[in-house]
Amino acid sequence: MKIAIIGTGGVGGYFGARLAQARNKVSFVARGEHGRAINKNGLRLLSPKGNFVLKDVHVVSSISELKDIELVLLGVKAWQVKDVAAQLKEVISENTMVIPLQNGVMAADELLDALPKQNVLGGLCNIFSKIKEPGIIEHMSSEPHIIFGELDNSLSERAKKASSIFNEAGIENKLSDYIQGEIWKKFMLICLGGLGALTRANYGVLCQSPELTEMMKKMLHEMYAVARAEGINLPENTKEKTLDKTMRFAPTANSSMARDIWACRPSELEYQNGSVVKLAHKHSIEVPVNHFIYYTLLPQEQEARK
Repeated sequence: MKIAIIGTGGVGGYFGARLAQARNKVSFVARGEHGRAINKNGLRLLSPKGNFVLKDVHVVSSISELKDIELVLLGVKAWQVKDVAAQLKEVISENTMVIPLQNGVMAADELLDALPKQNVLGGLCNIFSKIKEPGIIEHMSSEPHIIFGELDNSLSERAKKASSIFNEAGIENKLSDYIQGEIWKKFMLICLGGLGALTRANYGVLCQSPELTEMMKKMLHEMYAVARAEGINLPENTKEKTLDKTMRFAPTANSSMARDIWACRPSELEYQNGSVVKLAHKHSIEVPVNHFIYYTLLPQEQEARK
């Protein structure tokens, strides 16, 4: 399959490398020093599942250079989706599948603002990974996987084909018949990372402190109420399952948003705790913990974007 990876960071770099290793025709959009390193030395993946170097990588610096793409995986940051969507409109065909893997709940809607409905699927991924240095992707901790599905929740033949491609590449995946629910489950999980960003603490610290664990419980109650108001059908035990999953993270793990904030880089704050606050306001729901996290981190976020 002809696949384009938009954003060759920890997410796109990992999944793209696995797909290329399985002999798919993968094009990576990568710029700057990272793109030059991949062009020169190949794309190196460090992983508990095994290290390898992907040679002869097809790297482009612009989306406009892509041609005849069957599947697009979006690995860019959430705030970059709108700009990417406008560029993709010029290179995709009516049969191209576009699967966003961003954190948050807005990616599919933002893609639909620019792309035809038939091109867009819903998606998310779970992975702890990063660019260790230019040309090198490091995967840490748990088994990476992708969850995706049609926005009308049908089990289409094209989605089944994509699932087969992921399976052949050794990528754990789930073709969902209710992708909106899956996206919100992930959203509730990642927004807990906002507390880590604020306290400058890894998940181990959050989970070992009774006071911080209680704050996470309150955040989950807030986000669950917002999800239900948005018409998302989640079972009541979603809150308990999400907290349990967080408690099982490696103690040294942290969120990508936390890492960006700690490094004074632009982050996905607006698309995580910021989205909770905005959607809660829409439905007149009180979300005091998320409100505090968002507005406490917002000045630094604004400074990072200057």
